[in-house]
Amino acid sequence: MQLSGPVSEIRRLGAAARIGAIVMAEQAVDLHVAAYASPDDRCIALDILLRDLARLRAREPALDGFIAEVESYIDLLHRDLARRAA
Repeated sequence: MQLSGPVSEIRRLGAAARIGAIVMAEQAVDLHVAAYASPDDRCIALDILLRDLARLRAREPALDGFIAEVESYIDLLHRDLARRAA
């Protein structure tokens, strides 16, 4: 299975366990989502990232905590999009 660009970056950052890695992972998510103009497309992109991160979690259980933090950030982005749509 080939991982999408942001998920590959998250995998690399999580494995390195460097200071500031979560911020860089969040930036990778932001850059990926910014490529989509409409809020609906952004929601779909976030859903796809969550699916791919679930697959990564199954393949790399050592990254569980790091992935959980990224998933929490994605959840915040989802909530923000929902709030703007309302």
